[in-house]
This record gives sequence, C-alpha cells and structure tokens, in this order.
Amino acid sequence: MNSPPTTWTPAALASSPTRCAVFSEPTWLLLDHFGILLGDLLMGCTVIGAVVGFVRRNDLRRWLRTNSFPEVGGEFDPAEQDWDAVVFTVSREEVPRWVMERVRPRSVAFVGTEQSRPVVERLAAFSGEHSIRVASSHTVDADDPADARRAVAAALTALREAGHTHLAVDVTGGKTPMSIGAFMAAEERQSDSIYVACAFDPRLKKPDMTTARILRISGG
Repeated sequence: MNSPPTTWTPAALASSPTRCAVFSEPTWLLLDHFGILLGDLLMGCTVIGAVVGFVRRNDLRRWLRTNSFPEVGGEFDPAEQDWDAVVFTVSREEVPRWVMERVRPRSVAFVGTEQSRPVVERLAAFSGEHSIRVASSHTVDADDPADARRAVAAALTALREAGHTHLAVDVTGGKTPMSIGAFMAAEERQSDSIYVACAFDPRLKKPDMTTARILRISGG
C-alpha cells in the first residue's frame, strides 16, 4: 500500500530537521528579517519613483518624444487651426503679418536680431492694432542656434504659464541657425513648428503673399 505524499507547510518546514541542519535558528531569523527589510525597501523605491514620475511627467514625456517626429510635412489650412499663440523668428514683416491676419492668435512673441529690431517694433504695433497681445520680444545672435533655442523656449514657457495651450513656432524668418534653434525649442516643448512658403516678387522685391501657404515642419 502506497503512503500518501508528504505535504510541506511553512510551519512544518520551519520545524524540520533538514532546515535546522542547513541553518541555525538565529540565521533563519536574520534571513527572514532581511527579506522583510528588502521588501520594504523595494516598496519605498516604487512609491518614490511613482511620485517623482508624476511630478516630472512633462519632462519625462519630452524625453520620450526626443527625436520622434510623428507628423512631418503637409500643409496647414489657417482657417482650421486653433493656435492661441505663435512665436515668430523675424527678419521681414510680411510673413508674420500674414500669419497673424489668417490665424488670429490671442498672443504672439517675436525673436529677432539687432538688425531686425525695427521690423519687430512695426510688428508689435500691427499686433496692437489687431488686439493681439505681444507676450515678449527677444534679441538673439542670428548665427547662434543655441541663443535662438533659449529665446524661443523662454517665450513658449511664458505663454504656457499665461494659459495658452495650443502653440506654434513659425521658423520662416531669420537665418538658418535661428530657424534650427527655434525648431529644437518647439520640439522640446511639444509645440507645432511651421514654415510659410511663398513666391518672391522680383519686381516689388518682396514676398508675394497671395501665393503663401503654411507648411508643417513638425507637429499637428
């Protein structure tokens, strides 16, 4: 007749001669306490990680989105956009004026150079005439993308703190390093980056805004 299988319960294992032969009772107690301490430590790290992740969720989201461009290219219809604020890199005034007339943002910010300062001043006056608030103006080195990046980042941060939620950065104006820095800031702060393409009128020596289109660089 076969004997029934032996069932090892925790209590039976704790009192078994085999256990006592491997470790002494004080050693088992020490291991038990160590296991409890390790479990508490892991639980504490999990809770702290969750809290830090929640507090820094925007930074974490930006880090996860780094160098990820889900929407690139295509054309924006100004009438269908709900940008409530736009940051412009500035060289000429025709493009920002055209964008403001079509999009009608509540606020704008300008990033220009010493050479384009008079243009920025005229754009600020134009904004006031159309009840568009000028949130900030920044003067940067046209050849330093890091300078433009800092200025656009500061402008976007201030606009978000003022309650704006759907932001765009128009990188049309300025030299190429300015546009690159502005694009980087827009990506890091999850804002649309746009470019206005249009023909140039050689007779009038200025952009022909009747041919203008808003193109998506990234976002949207």
